[in-house]
Amino acid sequence: MSVFKKIASTSLLVLTLTFSAGAAATAEHVSLDFFFSPGCTECEHIKREVFPELESRFEGLYELTSHDMTLSETIPLLLAYQERCGNTDNGRVSIVVDHTVFLSGLEAISAGLFDRVNEALVNRQKPGWTPPAPPVIKGEEAKTVVRERASALTFSVVAVGGLLDGFNPCAISTLIFFMSVLTIAKASKRVRLLVGMSFITASFLVYTGLGLGFLFAFRQAPHFTLVKKVIEVVLGLCMLPLAVLSFRDAFRFRKSQRPDDVTLQIPKAIKNRIHAFMNSRLGVGGPVLGGLVTGAGVTILESVCTGQSYVPVLMYMLKNNHSDSGSWLLLITYNLLFVLPLAVVFVCFHRGMQLKALIDWSKRNLVVVKILLGLFFTAMAGLLLFA
Repeated sequence: MSVFKKIASTSLLVLTLTFSAGAAATAEHVSLDFFFSPGCTECEHIKREVFPELESRFEGLYELTSHDMTLSETIPLLLAYQERCGNTDNGRVSIVVDHTVFLSGLEAISAGLFDRVNEALVNRQKPGWTPPAPPVIKGEEAKTVVRERASALTFSVVAVGGLLDGFNPCAISTLIFFMSVLTIAKASKRVRLLVGMSFITASFLVYTGLGLGFLFAFRQAPHFTLVKKVIEVVLGLCMLPLAVLSFRDAFRFRKSQRPDDVTLQIPKAIKNRIHAFMNSRLGVGGPVLGGLVTGAGVTILESVCTGQSYVPVLMYMLKNNHSDSGSWLLLITYNLLFVLPLAVVFVCFHRGMQLKALIDWSKRNLVVVKILLGLFFTAMAGLLLFA
């Protein structure tokens, strides 16, 4: 041990002994709230390495309360402490000192716990010191705290899912063919703009409608709670092979640069139907009607592929029991972000971007998109199975 460490350790011991009598006289122990999960390696390290030293330094001067984070009643208290202390770190293990100091993670606890306990003992000697009170959470308040945090997480999941779905190679490949049809038709700029706006509007409305129909059908199902739980588990397990396939697609395409090496894409039969539908409907009834009909039909057909991201997000919304207004807001958010890449690329095309540039851009970014989709599927598996 270095001289500095010896001096620091000796000083801490002297300071602890100096104030131990005063702390005992006030009969106020330093309160330690320990939040842990069974089987957590960091939690076990704290118990095995940190707590014995805590006991040797501050025996009789603190009171330790353990909280199992796998129990539902623990979460509102943890969130309340995070709100009070301004700490949003989601470490595997946390300790709150005197209801006011939040230490999250093995490193923060190992480095700062003893100093924080010592500071709490020093504070007890100050004139007018009053013991800090723990947060009081009533039943309804606890539900509100959990609901607010779950809503924030759900919004993040929905936003990320919608944006990734919009960049999904299924949607991008359809968009490229859509642009090629407009180019071959030699439509004027005005006609292309009307068709494009109608196509995007129809995609948004139809995809939103599909989501609403999915949510309504599940909520009306007999034994909804049981059915929902079964679907969550099945869908969560299905996310794992999708994640593996996405990562494999990224690896294979990076090596070969061949679209045929991509497994997760629109099946060839569906792709041919989409192409035929575009060619037969795009000019029917004028540019607006043609764009609306084409957008609606194509969105339904390509949902076979894009639904890989949409369905798990919808199930996660059901898992968190959002109200009708909340579901509307989340669906609108998802679908606005879903059509955002479509709208941006179409504007670029309208302003002169060449199809070759779009195809090259799609190839350059396919690996990144596939990796992000793989990470998204992995995260959705965790949220559906364990959240």
